[in-house]
Amino acid sequence: MMLMQVWVVVLCLVVALCQTARAGEQMKVCFWNVENMFDEFDDPRLDAEDILTRQQVEQKMANDAKVILALEPDIIGLMEVENHQILRDFVSKHLFSKGYHYFLVLEGKDTRGIDVGIISKKPFLARSYAIPNFPRGIMSARFTHQGQPFYVLINHWKSQRDGGDDVRLASAKTLLNIVSQEIPAYEGKEVPIIVGGDLNDDHGSDSIKALQAGGLVNTLESLGPMGRFTHGYYNNDSGEMELLGYDHLFVNKLASSSSGMKWKASQVERPRMMLNERVIKGKQFSLPLDDYKDRIGYSDHFPVMATFELTP
Repeated sequence: MMLMQVWVVVLCLVVALCQTARAGEQMKVCFWNVENMFDEFDDPRLDAEDILTRQQVEQKMANDAKVILALEPDIIGLMEVENHQILRDFVSKHLFSKGYHYFLVLEGKDTRGIDVGIISKKPFLARSYAIPNFPRGIMSARFTHQGQPFYVLINHWKSQRDGGDDVRLASAKTLLNIVSQEIPAYEGKEVPIIVGGDLNDDHGSDSIKALQAGGLVNTLESLGPMGRFTHGYYNNDSGEMELLGYDHLFVNKLASSSSGMKWKASQVERPRMMLNERVIKGKQFSLPLDDYKDRIGYSDHFPVMATFELTP
C-alpha cells in the first residue's frame, strides 16, 4: 500500500512539472526596419539602390546580428532588405548556428530595392499580398504550434515623403482584408494573427485608427508617446526633433486570448549598443545609431517585440 502511495505522489509531481513547463513556453516575435541592408553589387533593375563596399556590408551584417542575438526573438520580420542573397549571407555568417534556420525575402518593385523579409527559428510557408498602387507588398508567413496555425504579417508602408496618406490607408484596408477574409477563408476558421512592421504612421493617424476599428489590438498603445517612439526625425521647418512611433505591433483577438497562444507583453527594444546620445538645442535624445555618411550604424529604427505564451 505504501509503495502505491509513493508512485501516486511521484506521478502527480511529474504531471505537475510537465504542465508547468509546457504552460510556461514562450515565443518572442520581433519587427525591425534594419535600414539599408544592401550588397555591393549594382542591380540594373533598380534605379535608386545604394551600393555598399564589401567592408560596409560586413560591418552592417555584424552590427545587426549583435542586436538580434541580444534580443533572441524566435521570429523576426525585417524591412529594407535588398534581396534574398544578402539575407542568406547574413543568416549563414551570423545567425544559423544560433538556430535561425529559416529565412526569406519576397522581392517587390521598389526602385531602391528595399523589401520585407523574415528570419525564424521555426519553419514557415509564405506568400505576398499586393497593395494597390504601391511597389512593396505584405508578407504573410504561416506557422504552426502543435499542429494549429498562426500567422505573422510583415509590413513596410509608404514613407511620409510627399504625403501618401491615401496609400497608407489603402495598405491598412488591404491588411484588414487579409486578416478578416483571406486567412480565415484559407484556414476554414479564425486563427491567431500577429501584425507588425514600419507603417510610417504614428498613433492617431487614419491608417492606425482603421486597423483598430477593424478589430486589431494595438499592443504598444499603453506605452505612451515616449515609450513607443522608434524613430527620430529632425524637422527642419520647426527646428525640432520629433520622436515618432512608426513601428507597430498588432494582434487579432485570437492571438491575444486563444487557448493555444496568448499575448503577454510588447515593448520597444532599445539595446544600449544602438543608442546614439545627442544634444539638440539643449535637450538630450537617445536616438537609434543610424547610417550617416560613411558611418555604418545599426538602424534608424528601434525594433519592437511581443512575447506570447504557448500552451497545449
